[in-house]
This record gives sequence, C-alpha cells and structure tokens, in this order.
Amino acid sequence: MSVIGGRKLMGSLSFLASGTNYTLDLITAHLHNFKTDGTVVISGTPRSGSTWLMELLESLPEYKSIFEPFHPSWYPEFKKLGIPYEPYVPAQGDYPKLRTYLEKVFTGRAYARFPYMQYLRLGTIIRRFKASKLLVKFVRANTMLPWIANTFNLRAIYFIIRHPCATIASQLATGFFSKITVGQLLNEVNKVPELAEDEELVTRLRGINSEIERLATIWAFENYIPLASEKPYPWYTVIYERLVVNPEEELKVIFGYLGEEVPEGAVKRIQTPSRVTRKIYGKEHIGTPRQLLKWREKLSERQVREILEVVSWFGLDFYTAEPEPDYDALGTWGVVVG
Repeated sequence: MSVIGGRKLMGSLSFLASGTNYTLDLITAHLHNFKTDGTVVISGTPRSGSTWLMELLESLPEYKSIFEPFHPSWYPEFKKLGIPYEPYVPAQGDYPKLRTYLEKVFTGRAYARFPYMQYLRLGTIIRRFKASKLLVKFVRANTMLPWIANTFNLRAIYFIIRHPCATIASQLATGFFSKITVGQLLNEVNKVPELAEDEELVTRLRGINSEIERLATIWAFENYIPLASEKPYPWYTVIYERLVVNPEEELKVIFGYLGEEVPEGAVKRIQTPSRVTRKIYGKEHIGTPRQLLKWREKLSERQVREILEVVSWFGLDFYTAEPEPDYDALGTWGVVVG
C-alpha cells in the first residue's frame, strides 16, 4: 500500500472511530443515570502519571473513564466554550458556562469523538455499557481544581504530582505538553494575587527565553495552584514517586480514600505502564524504581538546573536533583504522605 493510500485508510478509520465513540457515549448516557456524587476526578499535568492512575482506579468494576474532557478536538461542546489553554479559575468564582459543561461531564452527558480504535475493543465497549459510575481524568484542570472541588459534590478527587524533571523529560519525548505562550502564562499568573504581587517572580518570568524554562514555569504554576489552596485539601495527593517505590502501601491509601479494598486488578496493573507510555517507551523499567532515574538520561545537567531553579521561584523546593521528593518539605504544604 502506498503512503497516500495508508493515510487515507487511517483517516477513514479515525473518522469511523470518532463517530462510533460518540454514538456509544450517547447510548450509555441513556442507559445509566450517572450521578455527580458517584464521580471520581483525577487531575495532573501532562505526563504526570494521571493515565496510569486512571487505569489503576478502573479496576473498580462499576467505573468507566472519561478521558480528557477539556480536549477541544475530542469534545465539540468544550471547543464551543473557546478556552484555548489552561486558565486560572479562582476557587470562589462563578463561571456558569464552565459549570454547565462540567455538570454534563460529571453525569456522562458530554460525548467524545475519540479518533482511536482502541476504545472500540470488545472489553472496553462492554465496560462502557455496564459501568454505572464515572472516572474523569484531566491534564488541563489543575489551575481550576480548587474551584471544581468547591463547586461540585464529587465522590473523590485525586491530584497527582510528579518530579518536574521527569515530567518535562517525558513531555519532550512524547510531544504531549502545553502550547501556552509565556505571555498567556503571565496573564494567568497575574490573576493570582500573591503571585502578581511578587515583583521578583514576575520579573523573572518576563525574562524566560528557553523552552525548558517555559515548560518548567507551566509545571510550577499548574502545581502551585492546588498546593497553595485552602487546607485541608479536598482531595488526596498522589505522589508519583511514592506510588512507584511503595506501590502496595500507596494502593491501600488510594483505594482506602474511596472506602474500597484494593482490587486484584489494580495489583496486577501496578507494574504495567499506561497505554500512552507503552506506545512511546515500551515496557523496560517502567513501573519500577529504575523508572525514577530515566530523566537523568534524557536531560542535560544544565536543563536540570534550569528546571529546578524555575520551580524554586514558586517556592516548590521539595523536588531536587534526587529522584524522590523531600517528603517532609511536601508536608509543609499540607500534603499528607501515606
């Protein structure tokens, strides 16, 4: 088959998958009365381990996942809102259009046009029809997570955080990262009073002149908003490194947060990388402690220094050149470990 013929075939399959996935969502919305108070939310930055966490929680048989409902190409209704990048949403604000859309997401009435055949595997289709509750996964919601927690009566929220060097190395390897410009990012930073009043921080951000610094600033801002929010947090903070190093204990806490025992399926999946990661990296070392060191092979010493320096501007100094965070320093932010 020629290259052109192959592209036409892939385009046809993507179009077929998009329409079929949309139709399946419509049907399941009529089969089940999904409730917000049964819905679980996962939020993290791109390449933070959020898909892996989603797949672990999918071990609960009554749940099916809603994947990235802020993706404008997959969710036509979200595209109509005209939100081009991850906006900061103050915890106490009122945003009727966003609230209305998320009400539909959390009750299974936002329909996806996924262009991927993997969602049409028999086992996945059966799960989509049988599931009575929703697991909603975001990589574009960190900067509005406190607002989401204040606005919706969800069953549970999980916020997942991962070493900035590991996250950014993975973003660069996969191409999955935010396209927000420095100017757009500064506009969002200036909406946060304590950051806007930090003249030294604003001056430093205006001087950003490399892609590594831009990605580090995005990581810092997207994680600062949840971490700096009111304590105690209305979510459980999953530390990626702890889940890798101490999976059995962390799984107990993660599922215990829902009042559930750890399903056998989660124990089996804990050593399996997410489907996104499998496609990019394969399986070597993924889901093992050695995975925590891979970013040292991907980034130069200068890049590591730049990332850690930018992150420190926001006071997020619990990650260093070590593969795991300083758990005591994380505790000063109100993060409960274990």
